[in-house]
Amino acid sequence: MAAVTTPIEDRDFAEWHGGCRHALVWVIDVDVPAVREAVAEARARLGGLLYPRYDRRPHVTVAFCGLAPEHGATPADLLYGDDERAADLRRLDALGPSPFTLRIDGWDTFTTSPHLSVVGIDYLLPLHEALTAYRPSGADIFVPHVTVGLYGAEVALKEVEARMAGWSAPPIDVDVTELVLARYNTADILGPLTEVSRFRLA
Repeated sequence: MAAVTTPIEDRDFAEWHGGCRHALVWVIDVDVPAVREAVAEARARLGGLLYPRYDRRPHVTVAFCGLAPEHGATPADLLYGDDERAADLRRLDALGPSPFTLRIDGWDTFTTSPHLSVVGIDYLLPLHEALTAYRPSGADIFVPHVTVGLYGAEVALKEVEARMAGWSAPPIDVDVTELVLARYNTADILGPLTEVSRFRLA
């Protein structure tokens, strides 16, 4: 773990999206009262270290898909259009995942963001691998989590730990029956996710 947080700039990363207005992600909706309360409690302890705004409802990201194609755009990342979406659905159908239960329990932090920890990698990893099969090898290690917010200041991680001392998200079980394909505005990294479609687990 690095010794300090790494703030992400709150700006339009045009050099990344190259004019593509939306990025797409597969997520699991965990926006239930107990999770919202845990996120709010964690944010309250970290006040001043996080950007005041984080408009995304609680979710667990299963896979980043790519950028929605735009005519004339020059993106620096993979595109995710109708063909890629259809391929994802075929892979999910072939996998045939059943409903399962995730547990939200405790907290941890990346250098860029604190998060609630998620127990359930045995269920999530096959989904993640199926939905990232088309991406180049060497992708980041998959760590399921519920983002609390993004750091807006560089501070020692010891300060984060001190503020969170004595607190832990209680065990919260969330039944999962669907995956959600969602999109967000690439010009607003703190902005909300908008549902595109759902895939029901068999």
